[in-house]
Amino acid sequence: MPYTPAPHRPRLTSMITLSISATVLVTVLALTGLIDHFARNYAQRQSAVRLQQIAWQMRDSLDRRMRAAVSDVSFLAQLPEVRDARSPAEARMALESLQATEPDYAWIGLARPDGLVFAATGKTLEGADVSGRNWFHDSSGGVKVFDYHPAMLLAEKLPQHPDPWRFVDIASPVAGSDGTPRGVLAVHLSWNWARRMARTLLAPVRDQYQTEIFVVRDDGMILLGPQGMEEKTIAAQSFHEAMAGRNGALVETVDGQRYLTGYAMTGANIEGPSLKWAVLVRQPYAMALADFRALQGTIAAAGIVLTLLLGTLGWLFARHMARPLHRLSVAIERHSLDRSARIPIVSDFHEMHLLSSTLAANAEREQRHLEALHGLNESLERTVGERTTELAAKAEQLQQALERQQQIQLQLQESEAELRAMLHNANDAFIAIDERALILEWNEQAERLLGWRRSETFGKSLPELLLVEDMRASWLSELARFVASGESELINHRRDMPVLRRDGEEIAVEISIGHVPRRNSHLFVVFMHDITERKMLHASLEGMANRDTLTDLPNRRALMQTMPEAVARARRIGKPLAVFFLDLDGFKGVNDAYGHDAGDELLRLLAHRIVGTVRRTDTVARLAGDEFVVLLEMLSSADDAIEVAAKLLAQLRQPFVLRAATVSLSGSIGIALHEPDANEAIGALLSRADSAMYQAKRLGKNCYCVAAGDTANSPSA
Repeated sequence: MPYTPAPHRPRLTSMITLSISATVLVTVLALTGLIDHFARNYAQRQSAVRLQQIAWQMRDSLDRRMRAAVSDVSFLAQLPEVRDARSPAEARMALESLQATEPDYAWIGLARPDGLVFAATGKTLEGADVSGRNWFHDSSGGVKVFDYHPAMLLAEKLPQHPDPWRFVDIASPVAGSDGTPRGVLAVHLSWNWARRMARTLLAPVRDQYQTEIFVVRDDGMILLGPQGMEEKTIAAQSFHEAMAGRNGALVETVDGQRYLTGYAMTGANIEGPSLKWAVLVRQPYAMALADFRALQGTIAAAGIVLTLLLGTLGWLFARHMARPLHRLSVAIERHSLDRSARIPIVSDFHEMHLLSSTLAANAEREQRHLEALHGLNESLERTVGERTTELAAKAEQLQQALERQQQIQLQLQESEAELRAMLHNANDAFIAIDERALILEWNEQAERLLGWRRSETFGKSLPELLLVEDMRASWLSELARFVASGESELINHRRDMPVLRRDGEEIAVEISIGHVPRRNSHLFVVFMHDITERKMLHASLEGMANRDTLTDLPNRRALMQTMPEAVARARRIGKPLAVFFLDLDGFKGVNDAYGHDAGDELLRLLAHRIVGTVRRTDTVARLAGDEFVVLLEMLSSADDAIEVAAKLLAQLRQPFVLRAATVSLSGSIGIALHEPDANEAIGALLSRADSAMYQAKRLGKNCYCVAAGDTANSPSA
């Protein structure tokens, strides 16, 4: 058969090279897309957590400041120097004392019921008419907080300041010791404290990450924000989410600019007067994903270099593999032209050796076995291609895995450094624990508050280290319940509780615990704020609320708290008790003849005599005016109560030596007995004693009367 030249076809070297290059390129693109997807999500989640934590801290700082201001106003409104001030100077001294400790209170004033300022710090606006101000005519019914507003009467009275004067008002009605209205006490809290708070929180991240804090009122007006945006409106989705009471972070577009925004709402966890503001912390989306973009460019460049490198290696490998085949093909072509031409034995690798030996031994039968030879050749090329692809793919996967691990490690280190810097400079104590309550992190504020060094706490149990013994089991149980069901009264709630310092001292803190889910575990972040001073102030106010300011005896409120306990004790020990309702005969005549000061002095002497007559275990309370209640416990019989009543009447008949005069009076006593097994309401018991007192007055006064149904009354002259 004559030799016919073969038509032009692609060379084996080119085909192998193109196959390897295409495989490498497709693999690189697929892995790059996968890494791009997960890296983008990871970068966005990390940025969202950072912004949301700043929003929480700003929200908590605003809430604490408002609670402190409300507490200050409540305390100031109860001070005798304010309630019974006889001159502006006396009231002003108390007001300026508070302003000296809290400079952010730009103005504190006491307005009379007619709307004129009676006393104010620095004498500012004294005598001015403030009856048109919201804080004056809307402050009835207790302490109230009035939203952000510009300066009006104070605009020209206060010192010049780089930022315009803006205030939040806290006001409380003031009543004198005798219960008569004295006016309204108001504090103008300067908005500069919120600006300082925002600058402090943004200090670690403002310049590097272009982070901005907004405080927005419920009508959308920006109360606090970047320069030029304050007192303008905003209509972002994050604002509506925050005002709905939700916390979190989202991606939104505002004025054509895309942002990643963390949001929270103030006032949600405050009991009592508060303001609902949206706290937004945002960052340009491009800046939030800047590290991701850099990683994306690095991966693309690495993919291009890797594709070129492996393509070149594939071309060299294919050329090396195809060289013996080329030699054999030239020999076959020569043999086709010249049957006497010798087919050489090619020994570069086993398959070629076998092929060339077969061809040399069976040259005369080559025509019959041509198809078999073509099949063998194709099988060989396919095997070589598959092995080459497999080797290239495995090498590429290994290289990609190593590079991805290095990049992820660098990102984790950078994110950890950023988060640690923010948490270690936070105003509150921060502690991170795992699902077993073992401590993983501990910031500098925690060292100052609790006394333990950071290095001493790692791996220790938080309940064993900080909680009182009777709280540890329930705390661990609530943590385990949240891990199992996602529900707990402990997680994502704010509460007050005692903790132990290193020296064993027990302090009160406000604690909040947040949950950060992990792939195979859980992370809990604990923030603690020292509220010891607030607790002491609350206890002081509680004590003031239960005492009568004139006689220092328990008042009606304290009596109504004590009587249920006394009735329960009587039922428990099986002994009766008695309630005396005592009223002076002729007290109004002393007031009319010698004045209210003499009447007050008489009431104080009367209280002293009653306390000196009864046992130390009995309770003496003043209800109002000259009405007193005596609660006698552990009685053997009704005769014990009658004996005490007779002693009291004898004491009341003794002359009272006052500064204005010496007066002689008497008293009327109503007695109500309560048996241990009786089922009688506290109000009904007091009502029976009150009715018996009026019966004693109708019998001629200067006597006692036992309530009907107890024991026959026995007047005493």
